[in-house]
Amino acid sequence: MNLSQFLAVCKDRPNDPDGFFYTVYFVNNTEQEIENLSYATGGFATFDDEVVQTSIHEKSLGKVQPYSAVKVEEDDEGAFDFTIQFDFELKLHDGETEKKNFMIGKYLSGGTKPFELLPVLSKYGYAFKSK
Repeated sequence: MNLSQFLAVCKDRPNDPDGFFYTVYFVNNTEQEIENLSYATGGFATFDDEVVQTSIHEKSLGKVQPYSAVKVEEDDEGAFDFTIQFDFELKLHDGETEKKNFMIGKYLSGGTKPFELLPVLSKYGYAFKSK
């Protein structure tokens, strides 16, 4: 798998007492340091032909080192009943700003299946490319 920056969804919390079995990670599989990583996320699903939208959540995750990952959120299985959109802003060391948008489809559709260890994390999980 040759992805420079991607979202990973790993079922790596099997004993979580609250049922948050999944972790969503932003993976920086590059030599470039990210000075500040921030994002906004929201989701939607359809119910009886009506679109149901979740609230928007924004957060700053701080600095991300080269070839490292940062936890974005922990989710239960019900979170993936929705299509989830993540809009990231990367402020880079050279002063540039990049935007990366990811979509996690309902029931984790749209990601590569967890048949091999993901780069940087060395865990099995779904990988999602930026649109």
